[in-house]
Amino acid sequence: MTSPILSEMPAVSLLIPHLCLARSPIETFALTLTIALFNYSDTRVQHKLNVKYFFSELKFVIRNSIGQIMKKLVSLLVLLFFCGCTPDYQVTDTKEVRVVIDSYVQSEQLKELDVLVVLDTSGSMSDNYEDVADGMDILRIDIESLTLDYKFGYITMDPSELSYTGPYDSSSTAIDMLMAPSLLPSTYLEEGFGATYTFLDSEEGLTFRRPEADFLLFLISDEDEQSAISADLFYDWLNDEFKDVSHDVVTITQLEDSECGYTYDIGYKYEELAILYGKDPIDICEEDWSVWLSSSSYLTQLRDYIILSEKDPILESIIVYVDQVAIHDWTYVEETNTVQLGFVPNYSSVVEVGYNVYEI
Repeated sequence: MTSPILSEMPAVSLLIPHLCLARSPIETFALTLTIALFNYSDTRVQHKLNVKYFFSELKFVIRNSIGQIMKKLVSLLVLLFFCGCTPDYQVTDTKEVRVVIDSYVQSEQLKELDVLVVLDTSGSMSDNYEDVADGMDILRIDIESLTLDYKFGYITMDPSELSYTGPYDSSSTAIDMLMAPSLLPSTYLEEGFGATYTFLDSEEGLTFRRPEADFLLFLISDEDEQSAISADLFYDWLNDEFKDVSHDVVTITQLEDSECGYTYDIGYKYEELAILYGKDPIDICEEDWSVWLSSSSYLTQLRDYIILSEKDPILESIIVYVDQVAIHDWTYVEETNTVQLGFVPNYSSVVEVGYNVYEI
């Protein structure tokens, strides 16, 4: 605001434009004070300013300038309170997290291997025998690249009418392997867990199984497992039974999204067992599923991945170790909840994955 008194002074007219363009109350105060002092000291000005006039003018300027300064300060404080550049509060995530560690030990190089095929021989499975035979023959070729000390055995899924054929080993012909499934009799019950338990405790089972050999079990059925044994109980029993050797389980069954489309024959218990072994079951209705058998077990194929036991890991928390050395050559695959390594760990390597998950 320009003083009306100052605007009447001829000597001040040159500075009036600068005063009007002042950008702040402080600048207004400084310019006005300069003008007042200039007029007070300039003896050439026609209307000289006496002391009383000067101080009255200075009082007017100070009063108006301070008023404007205080208004600006109040506005600035309000602005800083609501939208300051650096807020004095912080939003923090109060969710609790839990540490999870998943691991697996890469198998040792095969020396001896026993393969037991537990096959559903009910009427609906008769058209699957050829796939079973083809798959086992492909598997045998892969096994022979690792060891020649192996044998196959086949049993039915009916503990009350248990039938066995075998053993088949490196001396068996391709025709022997192709005929093996069809040599089993047709049975009624479909109790894969119960049949396995009964056979391995029988005289034939004790003869087939070798205490020093690793063990690979195939459970193949187009329906769910029907014994009273749960997947958890069967898993615990297998781990105790084969605690001194490496063992693995592969399940081939009908899944919920199976191409067969029969919703009443889903192999839920077989699927649960597969998950306990860190894998997915093979869909028996998928065309040419037999080709998957050779790569379905870590005993015959070294693993380069690990399926996490908990869903929705906090990605930035994932750490991966191989033989206690941190590695960075890995990716997380969200669709399968899997950590995929960029290389294949050596025999007997220990793979560990640590990560955090939010508590529910």
